[in-house]
Amino acid sequence: MLRSMYSGISGMKANQTKLDVIGNNIANVGTTAFKSSTARFQDMLSQSVKDSMAPNANQGGVNSAQVGLGVKLASIDSVMKQGNLQPTGRALDMAIDGDGFFMVSKGSSVFGDNQLQVNQRAGAHNITAQSLTNSGAQLMYSRDGAFSLDEQGNLITADGYRVMGYSLTNDDTSVAASSVAPNKVNLDGLDIKFGPGSALNGYKVVVGEIGPQTVTSADVDKSNKQIVLSGDFATAGALTAAQVESAINKALNSAGIAQSVFVAGKPDVINKLASDKAVGGLDDAAPGNVTAAGLTFQFGNGKELEGYSIEFDKIGPGTTTDATITKNPNKIVINADLVNGNVSNTELLAAINDRLSAAGISQQVEKITGSVSTLSQISAKTDSLGANKAVPTLTDDTGVPIASLGGLTFNFDNGGKLNDYTIKYGNTGSGVTPSVTIDKSNMVVTMNGDLSVASNVTNLATLYNNELVKNNITSPKLLSVTGTYDPLATQVGKIENGSDDSKPSDITVANLKLSFPVGSTYNGYTFQVVDVRANSVTAVCDPTQKVVQISGDFLTPNAVTSTQLQQAIKDAVIANPPAGVTAANYDTTYKVTVGSGTGKTYSNLVSNQISGGSEKVAPQIASDVLGLSFVAGTGAALNGYSVQVGKVTQGTTPSVDIDTTNKKIILNGDFVTPGVTVERLNREIQNALENAQIDQTLSIPTGSTIRPLTQSQSVSDISEGGTPVQSLDENGAVTFVDGTKTVKAYDGGLKTLRIPEKVKIPGTDTELRIKSYTIDKNGIINGVLEDGKVAALGQVAMAGFKNASGLTKLGGNLYAQSVNSGEATIKSGSNTRDDDNSKGFGDALQGMLEMSNVDLAEQFTDMITATRAFQASSKMINTGDEILQDIINLKR
Repeated sequence: MLRSMYSGISGMKANQTKLDVIGNNIANVGTTAFKSSTARFQDMLSQSVKDSMAPNANQGGVNSAQVGLGVKLASIDSVMKQGNLQPTGRALDMAIDGDGFFMVSKGSSVFGDNQLQVNQRAGAHNITAQSLTNSGAQLMYSRDGAFSLDEQGNLITADGYRVMGYSLTNDDTSVAASSVAPNKVNLDGLDIKFGPGSALNGYKVVVGEIGPQTVTSADVDKSNKQIVLSGDFATAGALTAAQVESAINKALNSAGIAQSVFVAGKPDVINKLASDKAVGGLDDAAPGNVTAAGLTFQFGNGKELEGYSIEFDKIGPGTTTDATITKNPNKIVINADLVNGNVSNTELLAAINDRLSAAGISQQVEKITGSVSTLSQISAKTDSLGANKAVPTLTDDTGVPIASLGGLTFNFDNGGKLNDYTIKYGNTGSGVTPSVTIDKSNMVVTMNGDLSVASNVTNLATLYNNELVKNNITSPKLLSVTGTYDPLATQVGKIENGSDDSKPSDITVANLKLSFPVGSTYNGYTFQVVDVRANSVTAVCDPTQKVVQISGDFLTPNAVTSTQLQQAIKDAVIANPPAGVTAANYDTTYKVTVGSGTGKTYSNLVSNQISGGSEKVAPQIASDVLGLSFVAGTGAALNGYSVQVGKVTQGTTPSVDIDTTNKKIILNGDFVTPGVTVERLNREIQNALENAQIDQTLSIPTGSTIRPLTQSQSVSDISEGGTPVQSLDENGAVTFVDGTKTVKAYDGGLKTLRIPEKVKIPGTDTELRIKSYTIDKNGIINGVLEDGKVAALGQVAMAGFKNASGLTKLGGNLYAQSVNSGEATIKSGSNTRDDDNSKGFGDALQGMLEMSNVDLAEQFTDMITATRAFQASSKMINTGDEILQDIINLKR
């Protein structure tokens, strides 16, 4: 028979198998995480027709002649490349972005810590064969992450196989997770009980800041294994167990420690932690400004001038600027020319301060501002209206007196109302009726008439006097006109030098009206007050300067009367009289009359009493602090401040804080262990005061001794004996492990993962419902509880193989380990304490599934190739059949 026919048969068989593989691939194009397969061929043994020959000297070598006997199936390989990832939005769907496999088990639930042991040492990372046998579980592997839950909350595959993973804890995974709480401790009457866990083993609770009004808070000192508690230990009822519990748990949470505490009892008050407020301190302060005579006086700091007033005494013209200091009553009496204002502030300041120094008073006037105010009625000057009666005279146009005008002599009476009037003749022709006119606007007196007639001349006096009445002019009257009219004599003259009886206008001095007698004696006289503090009313007359200077008590209301002043002026004028005045004729002819009333009070010449100044006084600080008393320097800066204890924890470096808002001086230091010295505290206090810009001293007397806190007041016993809490215990119960803190996997043993309805809070009887859950890229399942806490429920385990293509397909998207796949390498859990190999397995992606990796285009191409190869093999058989037919036909 022909060998070619048998080769065709082998080709048909091989390509039929390839078509079977392609058909399976196409059928699973929609299967989750399906891995396609590929058929590989190899040729069969070839038959040698002629052997090969080596080359020799005469000819070259000859190849052998071989005829192949057909094809055979070499292998069917799984293509393990990752399929595309498809979002599903379903919480329990997971896809692995990488080369790992989920681990699922068939058989009894696995919850015991040592039931299914994993060796996570370097170079191993495998399941111990003995524990796998003892557990009764059959492990399988899958890339299909379409998981669900059964009625017990177990995480399962579509076929009900349980998903395996690790239990989690916030504690040390080297200790068995028996969920035992450490021993209870006591601090100053507070009973502090710890929840289950080992994170706080070796910790103690110590006091931090303990002074009054300290806000309750806590800090965790991991390096020294201390929980530092701060609060108001000085005030009864200010610190409660609930506040302490909340503060410590908040601090533990911030420090990443999931273990909690429970606090009961109430703290004992620690006495002598704060002093009373400092009171009574005074700074040296300047008194308030005072004002006198329009000038404002400002003073230096101190109180020596307390109760003094500033008064002006002699104020008349020419007064030398000076001052006098008096006591009982306390006054600064100033002399200065206030009438004319001839005084400078600088000059006045120097005079006052010189007198203060001379009087042994160190406090000074620092500044004088303003200007001397106008003193009303302090001085008044008479006018020049006073005169005695006088007969006017006639002058020519050059001012030379003339005896007659036009030959007529005019005999005037006393009077001065027509002084400076021009007198002249008008129409004096024959037969003109006599008349007299007075033109007040132009100050002209005109006489008309035929004055050659004697009776007409005589009648001029009457006509003139009538005209005066008509024009309301009282003087001078014309007594008579005599002589004979001469038209060639002077016709125009001027009336001069006449006067009526008159007196100067009244004036007012210091609210008193002064009236003067008829005559010019007091014309242009100045009456002025020159001394306002005189005990009696006196006056001095200077006729040469026409000045009468008055002294009296013009600072006290109603102290100067009109009678006193009138008598003083009389005495002064008689003592030094103007011309013509004598003691005999004063009252009849030269008397100055003072109107009724009392003199003006010049209150603005006297200041208010100086007040408001103070000298430095040290405040008093009552009660002691930890046995220490405090002495403050002089001043008011520390008024209202209290001294209190701040942080007292062992090892605290001595320091002092100044709380300027609440006025506290806070002492910090190790007040538990003896060793802080008074000298060190004094240095710290002074430095703190200087930094706070408080210009006052505070010190602890030398020789004082600090009374340290007792052991029970300052530090608790050490907590010991706590063991870890794990999320999945040996009975399958799920306990709260804080997913927001560092979680560690008990990756030395696999367990059946669960997402229960409720999670138990360790150390309590409380169970909280799971509202939702998430799965992170490391496969850690976190449940969000009804109170907002996040519980780490477990970590999905993953495995890898050296030859994943060698895995045995079990159907149902499951694989089993084979002798050629290699042993499963188990991914180490979160924060493993052994060798960490977690980087090579890929990330778990929640809400996604891996699609089949079948490429339809490739499969259809392979299908065409296989079909054609099958057809070609069948043609080989047909061709061989035809050859055999031809051979048979040779016989015919």
